[in-house]
Amino acid sequence: MPINLFISFERRNLPQVNSLRDLAKSRINDLEFHDRSEIEPVLDRNGKPLRYPPSHDGAEPIKEKLTPLLDKATKMVVVIGEFTHSSAWVTWEIQYFHTRMNNKTGDAEKRLIAMYVKKADGFTLPRILRTLSIPHIKWDIDVLTDWINTNPNQFLPTLPLLYE
Repeated sequence: MPINLFISFERRNLPQVNSLRDLAKSRINDLEFHDRSEIEPVLDRNGKPLRYPPSHDGAEPIKEKLTPLLDKATKMVVVIGEFTHSSAWVTWEIQYFHTRMNNKTGDAEKRLIAMYVKKADGFTLPRILRTLSIPHIKWDIDVLTDWINTNPNQFLPTLPLLYE
């Protein structure tokens, strides 16, 4: 059974996310990635992409495309870049996934991890990750691979956590 991993990130970190996908897929054979970049842009009547924050009523079509991807995921990686802390969509994705996993399994904290992009000096962790006490690590594909492969019902591997 494949591991379904949702990657939450701010759009400006797409190159690092693509690098993460390539590295992880070369090390883990049974892995499916899901994230916002998978969905086709939701367009308005004029054919322009909708750019509403998740709190806006106009964002419902975007949420309708995202929720099946989040519902399919068994784990989530949040990629932390310079602007991630200010992304309302990243916050919404984390909150949705955390609530769903807590309702389903009760172990949401074991199914979420945050990883800083390479050379991330002084980047701010999103408030929701601090509030939920989600572990965060520096860019390390080996540590991430170990975490992905660990059954959440077992003890988590020792992570080289970063503290702010």
